[in-house]
Amino acid sequence: TDYALLVFDWDGTLVDSIARIVDSMKAAARETALPERDDTRIKGIIGLGLPEAIASLYPEVGDPALVERFRCAYSEHYLAQEAQPSRLFPGVAEAMVHFREAGFRLAVATGKSRRGL
Repeated sequence: TDYALLVFDWDGTLVDSIARIVDSMKAAARETALPERDDTRIKGIIGLGLPEAIASLYPEVGDPALVERFRCAYSEHYLAQEAQPSRLFPGVAEAMVHFREAGFRLAVATGKSRRGL
């Protein structure tokens, strides 16, 4: 089959951002006085949009204002870390150049907002 478009996941596939996501979730929990979830549980929500991720980690939280404070705390912490962008995994940049030169269109599929990406 000939493909014209290649779509890649971002976190954990192209970039090594998992530790930043885990750290940011834990920081948001501390800032909002919610219990910190363990690394494995947080890694399990990677790929979800932030509202879905928060709902998955904290299904017991019904207060929309608290959810919004958590979302803001997470976003601020994550974006502050991204002042130094997450590293691409080894070989990713070269592979993207190769795919582009081979005539493929490239895209990213992510649950991140455009700002987060």
